[in-house]
Amino acid sequence: MKRVLIVPALLLAFQSQAANENLDQLLSSIKADIQSQRLSSPAGNNALERITAFREQAPFDFRVVPLTYQWGEAYVALANKAIANGQYGKAQGYLDKVWYVASLTPGLEEAQAKIDAAAKGGNKKAVQQVAKAEAKAKGPSKEELARQKKIADELAKEKARLEAERKRQLEQAKKEALAEKKRLEAELKRKQEEERKRRLAAAKAEKEAAARRAKAAQAQKSNKPAAVPVVAKAAPKPAPARKVTAAELSEAKSLWAAAKENTAPLASYPISSEMIANRDRDIAENLEPVCKAILDNDASVVLHTTDKADYRWLTVRLTLCLRRLDKSFRLRHSHQLASEEEPFVTLHPPRGVSLVRKVEF
Repeated sequence: MKRVLIVPALLLAFQSQAANENLDQLLSSIKADIQSQRLSSPAGNNALERITAFREQAPFDFRVVPLTYQWGEAYVALANKAIANGQYGKAQGYLDKVWYVASLTPGLEEAQAKIDAAAKGGNKKAVQQVAKAEAKAKGPSKEELARQKKIADELAKEKARLEAERKRQLEQAKKEALAEKKRLEAELKRKQEEERKRRLAAAKAEKEAAARRAKAAQAQKSNKPAAVPVVAKAAPKPAPARKVTAAELSEAKSLWAAAKENTAPLASYPISSEMIANRDRDIAENLEPVCKAILDNDASVVLHTTDKADYRWLTVRLTLCLRRLDKSFRLRHSHQLASEEEPFVTLHPPRGVSLVRKVEF
């Protein structure tokens, strides 16, 4: 029997060791990529892809955080070099990547301020370069579109499989929860019956003790003391604390896995689709009322856009707008595909880390 138990334990230990070695190898590869300036290219062999892979495999392993900021500092250095050479569009492309991946990178805000100052100061060349770079970033190549479509198809299949598995687990959890509920009800009835019997026994014992006391008192009056046996009452044993069952744990996990956003928006603000499509930096003036409302309500936001590229660009603009008003504020945002042509932003109640969700069966 002991040999049978040792084999799974050894297999688990080997798997855990292999996973740790893989993570250590990823960290070493990320360092090498940063030193070799393979920051986000070539495809399949760059630091950004390996950072993403590490986060997916070990979301609670924070050893990758310092390397992420080193990656961001490398791009900031490239951006500063491009600014010095008057290549503002190239520099903005570098900074946009850092804003999306590591927005707290040291020196990022200063480099962005240089580009903004050049554009504000009437430097038409800088404005044209930035707009051209952002328009180029928006339009992916045919190869990239084909790759994205392939990934989207695979994700759709995986999503369908996970959804079927989720429903199966949820149904199983409901059955287990129902069985556990019936068991608890039966246990409660049993305890109630035991308590009723205990109280009847205690009342009977009290009645007999009262009779003995009365008899002893009568004997003392007649100078015939009677020995009254002392009956010690046993203290009731405390009920053992109920342990959380596996069914309850499974149900809790299923509920969190199926959690959905259900908070009503505090306000909604339309955003010009033309300004987003043209990557118009004058959108900052239109976003200022939205930023003030976010700060006044300490709100989180949901960006409703027609694609992820627009969402990322709008997130950067909102972040810069908020930093100008309050550098200590950190934007809490999420994305939802807009069903209409015009994008918009909705404000929601403040939250700490993630959206407050509620599951409806």
